[in-house]
Amino acid sequence: MRWRLAIAFGVMAALAAATLPAEQLVEGLAVRTVRLYRAEGRQTRIKAFVEIPYRILTPAVGTSTGHLAYKIRVTLSDSSGLTLLRQEWWGHGRSELQQAGAFTVEIIDFAVAPGAYRLNVAVQDSVSGDAREASTEIHGFSMPPRISDLWLTPKMRLASVDDTVPLPGELLEGNTLVTAAARTILTPLRSTAYYLVEAYSDTQLAGTMQMMVSDSTGKSVVRTLPTAVTVAAGGSILKGQMDLTGLPAGQYAMTFTLVSRTDTVSRSADFVMQGLDETLGRDVVKRAARRATDEGYFAEMDAAQLDEAKAPLYYIAEGGELAAYNQKLSVNAKRKFLAEFWIKRDPTPATPQNEARERFYQAIADANRSFTEGGRRPVPGWKSDRGRVYARYGAPDDKWERQQEGTAPRYQVWRYTRERGRYYVFADRTGFGTYVLITTNDKKEVGQAGWMQILGVDAVEDVGRFLGVNFLVQ
Repeated sequence: MRWRLAIAFGVMAALAAATLPAEQLVEGLAVRTVRLYRAEGRQTRIKAFVEIPYRILTPAVGTSTGHLAYKIRVTLSDSSGLTLLRQEWWGHGRSELQQAGAFTVEIIDFAVAPGAYRLNVAVQDSVSGDAREASTEIHGFSMPPRISDLWLTPKMRLASVDDTVPLPGELLEGNTLVTAAARTILTPLRSTAYYLVEAYSDTQLAGTMQMMVSDSTGKSVVRTLPTAVTVAAGGSILKGQMDLTGLPAGQYAMTFTLVSRTDTVSRSADFVMQGLDETLGRDVVKRAARRATDEGYFAEMDAAQLDEAKAPLYYIAEGGELAAYNQKLSVNAKRKFLAEFWIKRDPTPATPQNEARERFYQAIADANRSFTEGGRRPVPGWKSDRGRVYARYGAPDDKWERQQEGTAPRYQVWRYTRERGRYYVFADRTGFGTYVLITTNDKKEVGQAGWMQILGVDAVEDVGRFLGVNFLVQ
């Protein structure tokens, strides 16, 4: 027997998957298995999904802002009770997602010979020590089957040349990236169910496949027309999706049927359709909690928005740090780059919020509101001299401003007492609100030669008195 563990960590709030023949929900812990067949050695490949709700875990620091940690132990035994293998490892999560009803899914991938087995899963909270256990029966195929179990999932997408690496919580099956989940929960906002079945045949086989959805009483409520399919010699993957918009809330089963000239075989999987009120309530909480994280902040941005978020980072980036970000990157790669950029700068990694990221982008927004400069080609506030300083250090601790007097232009003096006594002097030399930096003691900035002539002696003396510096001393 071969045993291989493939562990995936990923937050999938309000997403889950269900696949017969095996499921058990014990005090919030869900386990689901899918059987696939491998002719080599007459082995049954098992994919087991363990759903661990974050609500059953205790934050590490005893508050709602700590990390979550748990130990998971997996045991496989045969029909006589003999333990064939035992594995354990640590998993982690973010406590800010507890209120959103979020969970993580552990993926276990192994193979068994024909026979009966029991898979037991125990999850122990690292803080409280509380443990939850669930188990499920597994039967290795005794004879080569025509089809695998029905793999039902809330999300599935095609891999591309530039996108073949599974995201957290995904598995690559052939050319398809499948979201791993222990239960399939659909909602009025995400009402499409995705399915995948492996079909096996030594020779090319023609037939039809059909999908049916039945309610909790067994009554058929949705049925597709038979679709012609061809199973290649050696086997094929049959997959598709069903849009179940309008299906009332409740428990359902989806059945896949393959009809050929030699036989008819079916496999079923359970799923749930949530009501709209429950869906909207969970979505609001989930989105708010996820946006607090660095990954969640960028998760819903498109390519243009990601580029916009990256643009001002050169103010704070280290030399060459942004070189890897370019237009050849996929949208997912850009999201990952930006999240990792800010994770490195998180002053409080034990909390869900990244105060550095929040402060920076708030400063960018404030700069755009306060310092945007007009003209034929308006300059966004964050690109102006004042906006750049504001983005780096926030609002000044003290500010001195004077209107135009005689030949002296309008000017502003910013002082930061918390930043080693830094000061910045900006002058509006055009008279149209375009302030440029003319002098500073910040070594990262460059002023203008002859700045005292620009302001004039009287203004220079005023600036000096405000800052406590005598600029006129040679």
